[in-house]
Amino acid sequence: MTLLDAILLGILQGLTEFLPISSSGHLVLAQHFLGLNEPLVFFDVMLHVGTLAAVIVAYRQSITRLLFNGVSSIVDIDFYRNPIQKVKTSNDLKFIWLILLGSIPTGLIAVLFKSQLESLFDKVWLVSLMLVLTGIILQLPRLRKANNDSREPLGKGLKSWHAPFIGIAQGCAITPGISRSGSTISLSLFMGIPAKIAAEYSFLLSIPAILGAVVLKIRDIGDATTPYYILGSGMLASFVVGYIALRFLLVVLNRGKFSLFTYYCVALGITSLLVALIQ
Repeated sequence: MTLLDAILLGILQGLTEFLPISSSGHLVLAQHFLGLNEPLVFFDVMLHVGTLAAVIVAYRQSITRLLFNGVSSIVDIDFYRNPIQKVKTSNDLKFIWLILLGSIPTGLIAVLFKSQLESLFDKVWLVSLMLVLTGIILQLPRLRKANNDSREPLGKGLKSWHAPFIGIAQGCAITPGISRSGSTISLSLFMGIPAKIAAEYSFLLSIPAILGAVVLKIRDIGDATTPYYILGSGMLASFVVGYIALRFLLVVLNRGKFSLFTYYCVALGITSLLVALIQ
């Protein structure tokens, strides 16, 4: 892999991680058509670290507040006397609990099906079909009237039963071609969660998922053939472009145009499938 390849893949990752069009699917297609035959699962994970940094920067105020209130509760003896009641009465503590609850099914799927999912990264035909499936998933919010009440605080529009379903959707999105943000946000909107809260929960839920992926792949660092300066360049590109794409997606969500990405996913999926079959 050249430096230019890494930067281009980083830009692609940044654009597609937050837009509901599957970053992993685009990376598989790009690697295939660029002729990069070496295993790039670890490189893919490191590009996700770059977009993780974009999430942290974009939601730094919410993350700081959640961390502060979470730590304050842990050191407060009153919290342990009735933790359930404390969580019920604090929107921030409830939101932290829902992130933990949603992370459980994602983690189980990643650990139990890790090798099977990684084997899909070289199947262009399957990635193409999953892109079409993503396009269908993006139509879910249209089956229900949108809830655009952005005045509700974090945790207010979310219920405990929402979290496992969204976590399962995130876990299934490990499959290349299925968009993580597309799946989690579409399902959230379908369940009646306000768009602003759906986006914030989706992106904050991605933090433990990405960190978990890095931990699972950390042992592969010694086997990685990509030089560190190329990895760093790709990560920087994914961070900068990812931050811009995240801001753009929030605008699209607020305007109720989220499902428009369906046409792109279906068109790309069908086109890449036809090209792969012809080759």
